[in-house]
Amino acid sequence: MRLFYKVFAVFALLLAPSLSVAGAWPHESGRGQVIIKLEPSTADKGFDGDGNKASIGKWDTRNVSVYSDYGLNDRVTVYAKADYQDFKTDSTSYSGLGSVEIGGRITVAKTDTAILAVGAGVEGLGKGRRSDFDQATSKGTDTEMRAYGGKSFKIAGKDAFLDVQVAKRWREKEADQVRVDATVGIKPDPKWMVMAQVYAGQTDKEAWGRAKWTNAEVSVVRHFGGRQDISVQLSARQTLSGENVPQVKALSLSIWKRF
Repeated sequence: MRLFYKVFAVFALLLAPSLSVAGAWPHESGRGQVIIKLEPSTADKGFDGDGNKASIGKWDTRNVSVYSDYGLNDRVTVYAKADYQDFKTDSTSYSGLGSVEIGGRITVAKTDTAILAVGAGVEGLGKGRRSDFDQATSKGTDTEMRAYGGKSFKIAGKDAFLDVQVAKRWREKEADQVRVDATVGIKPDPKWMVMAQVYAGQTDKEAWGRAKWTNAEVSVVRHFGGRQDISVQLSARQTLSGENVPQVKALSLSIWKRF
């Protein structure tokens, strides 16, 4: 556990001098962001194959992730992500590199208030979980195709947005997945943003029980600096329903830095 917090400190020192929400909207050419996220999560119950709650014993995870994306031009944004995991269950434990993911997205259509984009990514290396319901170690290479849609609008005169993403993930050693993510956010004040997010999906194989999940997350973001290029995000996440997945509860702290 000490090593986990040492790694977090090193990431923060290295990357804090160098983030907006990673979504459909591209960065301007030569601009980007870095997001450092610390997320402890736990579960003592899960959802069985019929969607009913059942005790699963010990399930604890500490995760530190570093995400960065960068605008190659006004239409193409590339990204990279790595995470360090420290998790323990009744039967297994692991501390080390979770995985490394690289990819990008390209804007295919854009107006003043709406955007459509498509992207692809590859995830590999490490031996950590890539989904909450994975076995103790994940091996092989995962490939993903993702479609993005975004819409900005006003609520009571305040800036707001909706971001919807649909993805297909092909996994070399695990069941393939379909994912749907949706985020709605509003800025009640120039220095504050509030977001509500839903992450849902399912695997496509039933050999060992198909996994389904619906997670919800609420976040508050505070922007700092004259250019508001530094932000701090506090979030709470929970699995609302599912099949063959743990009922995860998590709190997270994220630091954003735009450059």
